Amino acid sequence: MAYIRKDGLIYSEDLLNVVGVDEASGEFSGTIPYGAETIDDGVFSACPYEEITIPDSVKELGACLFENSEALKEVKLPSSHSTLAPYLFSGCTSLQKVHMPNVVTAFPEGLFKGCVSMLDIPFRAGIQEIPESCIEGCTSIKSIVIPSSVTTIGKRAFADCTSLETVVLPAKLYELAEDAFEGCDKIRNIRVDGENHLFYVNEDDGCLYEKSIEGEDKLRLKVNLPEPSKVDLFEEEKNLSTNELESFFTDEQNDDSDENCIIEASVEEESDLQKETVMEESNNHIDDLFADIMGEEKERNQIDASSVAVSQQETQVLSEVMDVMKDAPKGPAVTDDELANLFANHEEKTIEEQQPEETDPDALDSKTQILIDSVGFSKVIINPEGNPEKEETELFVIAENTVTDENGNEDFSEKLINCARKIGRIHEFRKIIMLSKLPLDNEEFTQFYHHFINKKNVLLACSAAVASQLSDYSKKICDESRISLDKEELNEQRKFISIKSDMLIKLVIRDI
Repeated sequence: MAYIRKDGLIYSEDLLNVVGVDEASGEFSGTIPYGAETIDDGVFSACPYEEITIPDSVKELGACLFENSEALKEVKLPSSHSTLAPYLFSGCTSLQKVHMPNVVTAFPEGLFKGCVSMLDIPFRAGIQEIPESCIEGCTSIKSIVIPSSVTTIGKRAFADCTSLETVVLPAKLYELAEDAFEGCDKIRNIRVDGENHLFYVNEDDGCLYEKSIEGEDKLRLKVNLPEPSKVDLFEEEKNLSTNELESFFTDEQNDDSDENCIIEASVEEESDLQKETVMEESNNHIDDLFADIMGEEKERNQIDASSVAVSQQETQVLSEVMDVMKDAPKGPAVTDDELANLFANHEEKTIEEQQPEETDPDALDSKTQILIDSVGFSKVIINPEGNPEKEETELFVIAENTVTDENGNEDFSEKLINCARKIGRIHEFRKIIMLSKLPLDNEEFTQFYHHFINKKNVLLACSAAVASQLSDYSKKICDESRISLDKEELNEQRKFISIKSDMLIKLVIRDI
């Protein structure tokens, strides 16, 4: 058979089938030109490319197509592709994002096996089975919400997901393999849809059980509650001086700090900081924001057919969420899975689509505004020294408590504001979003918050001196914000908080 070399790829003679990469030419850019219809097995296995885009003309993808491509970070699949091949991304250790077509209704065996950098799985509505080893070894995933359509979870489907802490199971699930969650030793929160008549969570031990008509119910999934941590949230560490740490919570300057420590501010600089723009947020713009979001999505869909579309069902889901947050009457309850699917779709927009149309660097994106409008009290501080070009320009500060001045006006404590400002200056955050009184008793809001905040910089300010004394409210904030209370991880975060870095901030501090 004759082959044709073109655009850094090797094609069949009719240019319809991609059979390989022409590595000698070095011309392949990562984007397959439109026109090809099939791609052979393993064409991009162990490839050196970080991003690969497959056009909508491709109708068939070979098995193990990207297997063991350790440099691969992002893949865009054809928007109309409905069938995925087994072990498509297996061993892609750097993979972080897959633009998954909305029409996919089944996940194959080993799809994301060993994808240790994936933080979220792009599930799609209609999936009925999580097959063998589908998500095995995804060690960065901390929570999983199984789609409502799933009935079966196969052998080692989530095995060795060693960071997995929260599992939400749907009403239709009736088959769960014995070793589906083998090696997931950090699970400490299991939830099952109340309409599931086979599986349930025991209120006494928090473990998952399967009902039996023949005798005692069978333990299926055990939770592993962490030992109460004795680490002082501000105890002195060998590698972090007390002066460095306490400088976040005092107006006194640390004259002994070296260049890697917190940036010192003179009296004049602190005075200038007091003049930063502070915007008090109100609770009356949700309808306009919702209309803007849907308008933007509709416009994107008309301009680019390959972008992620918002279906009529998803529009209804978000509308109901907004109604709940306003305490307005609403229709049937929105399921966790519908919300998970909705916000997963929003997160999968391309980099270009994610950029706000506003030229104002201080403008808040729609989801941030929705979050602000949903909480009991908030404040936005604009840091004039922040870098608007940073990938993450915002620091979210969640305060367990607020203070009231002599005139009865509510605010955040002066120590906390100064702390947030100093961290903002060090890490060049443009906006500091301060929030309190989050409605975590509202399940729809909690799901929205969880999906929005997981890749954001979050600082929880509480009154507890040690982790074991955290209130239930603060513990839930930690859970939903992916703030670990593990001693080593807390200490690691504290070491880097006073040093400019790209490390995502997920930290608990004390505010009294």
